[in-house]
This record gives sequence, C-alpha cells and structure tokens, in this order.
Amino acid sequence: PRVLAKLDFKEGIPEDYPTFVVMPTMLVRPEGGAVLADRLEVHYLSNPDPQLRFALLTDFADAPTEHRPEDETYVRNALERIRILNERYCAGGPDRFFLFHRRRLWNPAQGCWMGWERKRGKLSEFNRLLRGARDTSYNVISGDPSELPRIRFVITLDADTQLPREAAGRLVAALAHPLNVPRFDPVLGRVVEGY
Repeated sequence: PRVLAKLDFKEGIPEDYPTFVVMPTMLVRPEGGAVLADRLEVHYLSNPDPQLRFALLTDFADAPTEHRPEDETYVRNALERIRILNERYCAGGPDRFFLFHRRRLWNPAQGCWMGWERKRGKLSEFNRLLRGARDTSYNVISGDPSELPRIRFVITLDADTQLPREAAGRLVAALAHPLNVPRFDPVLGRVVEGY
C-alpha cells in the first residue's frame, strides 16, 4: 500500500467533479429493491456531498425465458424505493438516486437469458450510457440521463461494501489529482499509468 496524492476537497467536491456511486447487483427477490435502496441510503447519509449521485445498476437472474412473471413486480418495487429516496432527500431539486435496470439477452454459450456480461457488462454499458449511448440493454431508467451533469467519475461498490463517512469525497480527491490521471497508450490500446 502507498499513499496517493489527493486534492484538498475539505469544502466538498467541486462542481467540476460530479460522481456516481453505483452498486451493480441483481433483483432476485420481491424485497430486493427495498434492501438495495436501504444500502444506497446509508451510503448517501455517510457521504451527502451535493456532487454525488447514487444508483442501482440491476438486472434479473438468469432464466430459461426472456421474461418471468415476477420481473415486473421486482422492477416496480425497486423504482418505488428510489422514488421514496428522492422524495425524502431531494424534494424540489434534481434526483440524487437512480435505478438503471437491464433486460435479459439470449446467451448461446450459457444457453439461457441473462444480463449481458453480468457485472462487467453493467458497468461498461452504464459508462456508455453516461457518454450518450442509447443502444444499451438498460431498458428501465428511473430518470432522464440527459438531465444529469457530465459525470466525471464512477465509484463502484458491491452490495455488501461499506462506504465510510466522507470516503467518496476522498476517493474523488485522489482521482482528480493530476498525478493520478490515467495515461492512455494508443499503441498498446490501454491505460499504462494513473487510475
């Protein structure tokens, strides 16, 4: 381990660095949306910076068919919980909580209907969506992505990860420091330095 250079964001995250805190996960039970929204709420309460937005990136469990009878109920419940969070913490202002849900796609290698590339796919498609793509498998979005500011960073958490008090701000402060900015090598086709 080593200490990374960070900018001083003691007054909060500057407007230049709007950031999403996302949890890629699955809706597999009727109460799943409530449990996951509760986790988002805890992350928000320990990191209430105005430049942070919080989102669930979800899809369904693998299935032998594209649609299951319970699918609509799971999504409706999750959307309702996100609506309640926005009502509780953002009344009169722009949404801070979101649900981005993907449809199942046929996977011939697995022989089932599932979310494309599972967790990695959720994050890849989410980043594309933030950059303006409209051809992702996200078919349920709780808000209008075009109304979001240009998101600079995405912090990804597992459903069981804790985000300590003000940790998101410290992460953004490290990501924003010039010494940590990614350096892309066009010959190698990958990031060779930085985050």
